[in-house]
Amino acid sequence: MEEVPYNLLWCVLSLTLGGFIGLSYSYNKYVKPYVEGSVDRLALVCAILGGILFSVPLPYSINCPLSLFLLGIPFGMRPGYGRVELIIGIFIATLGYLIKSLIG
Repeated sequence: MEEVPYNLLWCVLSLTLGGFIGLSYSYNKYVKPYVEGSVDRLALVCAILGGILFSVPLPYSINCPLSLFLLGIPFGMRPGYGRVELIIGIFIATLGYLIKSLIG
C-alpha cells in the first residue's frame, strides 16, 4: 500500500478553516448582501501574504498549509466580497511559482 499524503490533508483543512474564518469575518463586518467597489484591507493583506508565502522556500509541510489558510480567508467570504483580493493573491502566487520554477 502507498502512504497517505497527509500534507494534502493539512492543506485542505487549512483552506477550509480559512474559508470559515473569512465567512464569519465578512458576515460580521458587512450588513448588506453586496457592496460594489469596496476592497477589504484585511482580506487583501491575507491574500498578498498567502501568495507570497506560497513561493517562499519553506518546508512544504509549513509553506502550503499556511499560504492556503491565508488565501482561504478571502476565498470564503460572502458572495460578492473578497473576489478582487483573491484574484490578486492567486496572481501573486502564480507569478512567484513561475519565477521560482524558471530560476531554480
